Amino acid sequence: MLNGTSLSSSRMDEELRQTALEVLEDIAHWSLRSSGWERVGRGLADMERTLRAADVTGFRRAVADVEMAGPHRISGLEEASSLPIPEVYRERVNELIHDLHAPRDERPSSEAANTGGPGPHD
Repeated sequence: MLNGTSLSSSRMDEELRQTALEVLEDIAHWSLRSSGWERVGRGLADMERTLRAADVTGFRRAVADVEMAGPHRISGLEEASSLPIPEVYRERVNELIHDLHAPRDERPSSEAANTGGPGPHD
């Protein structure tokens, strides 16, 4: 929690949560070059970190970073080098979607984020 609030405690934060869910649900349909997926991966890590820290400003920035890493008009040779979402990112997207749908008291806290060992996104 941040100052007694969470990401879902105000209307603005509910809009942010909905935007984040829309971006996360779109990712499964993206086809990007490997460098694009690396940017998405960094953004997903930032989303996870800021969600656990209840850092609304950081979470908003991370959502925007992921959205900006998404596909733009691609043509020619660039399209041939595009790849579907890597499985490790698909798992992280699913975890974030689950966390964002969870009731506030069931969402991961910063304590929970620091108790586990290295995972697929470390």
